[in-house]
Amino acid sequence: MDQARLREEFPVVAEAVYFNHAAVSPLPGRACAAGQAVYEDRWRRGSADYFRWQAAVAAAREGAARLLRTTPDRVAFTGNTSHGLSLVAGGLDWKPGDKVAVTWPDFPTVRFPFDNLADHGVGVVELPKHDGRLDMDAVRKLIPGCKLVVAATVDWTTGVRLPAAELGALCREAGALYCLDAIQSLGALPTDVAELGVDFLAAGCHKWQLGPMGLGIFYVAPGADAALGTVMAGWRSMRDAEELGMTFRLKAGAGRFEAGTQDIAGIAAYGASLALFEELGREEVARRIFAIADILAAGLAERGLCVPSPLTPGERSGILVFEHPDAPGLYKALMGANVAVSLRNGRIRLSPHCYNDATDAARFFAHLDAFDGR
Repeated sequence: MDQARLREEFPVVAEAVYFNHAAVSPLPGRACAAGQAVYEDRWRRGSADYFRWQAAVAAAREGAARLLRTTPDRVAFTGNTSHGLSLVAGGLDWKPGDKVAVTWPDFPTVRFPFDNLADHGVGVVELPKHDGRLDMDAVRKLIPGCKLVVAATVDWTTGVRLPAAELGALCREAGALYCLDAIQSLGALPTDVAELGVDFLAAGCHKWQLGPMGLGIFYVAPGADAALGTVMAGWRSMRDAEELGMTFRLKAGAGRFEAGTQDIAGIAAYGASLALFEELGREEVARRIFAIADILAAGLAERGLCVPSPLTPGERSGILVFEHPDAPGLYKALMGANVAVSLRNGRIRLSPHCYNDATDAARFFAHLDAFDGR
């Protein structure tokens, strides 16, 4: 798919410079159409199309599985990242004195579900990060004795990528379960759950996956099934869900975590977004993101502005942050000019996606230069 056709999916480019995918992404046109089609089905025919909707859910699950390079039975739909991490926090068999290690500082959701276990005698161990980078020397000393390690795949304030496979190897060596919050990487960076050695992975769909808000995916590795209890169960958790059977028999795999009626329209929209990724190819999506990020980084450097985010292949992500003498003022000016960015830890955070191009960068720099009086 060429860039012009891709940009047609995102009419936001006509009115805004949108570099805020690490917060909430615009929906592609095809996702809007797919979600709206479900609402129109209900409006016109009630539940007559129910089994066609279920086929759309199955297709979206298959797409999510391909995104993770796993099988569909390993993927459940949730409400968001916090929901998925809470399934892990609530489902493990904790004993007083158990410890869970979390990367810190990080996005609050990485640790809050586990702070919530304090009444059960579970302690939280902080794995230190310095300006987004995980201190691996400290990690090697702190992981032994922990039951679970939880980490974010990309630091949300700097864009530093987690050495996820290396951390997974350390977890296996220490006998700890391994859980990832992948919301800031999934959709932007190719992901292979087997290569990462992860037991559990949660990710909301509304950022880099270009999906709806209020929808997430949750992965459970085959070897971790026995360790994770089902803390929420309902009719959809059962093997004979569509027959509405009266016998309690949980589904095998991740499907047991889907307790009841789902957001069919949202899942259909998500499936359409995943189809867009497949047309482009996962590596091509990352290549295009990095290409626009390189343009932005070069322009910022030309203006003498510091970019703390890494640009090396092993550490970079879709997030690019830069320092400015008046970051709050610049943020306010950019947002007022319909240039969507974020202000994080006193820095401006840019997070372009694969449909952004050099014209968006030029418009961004025009507003930046106007603010700086260039």
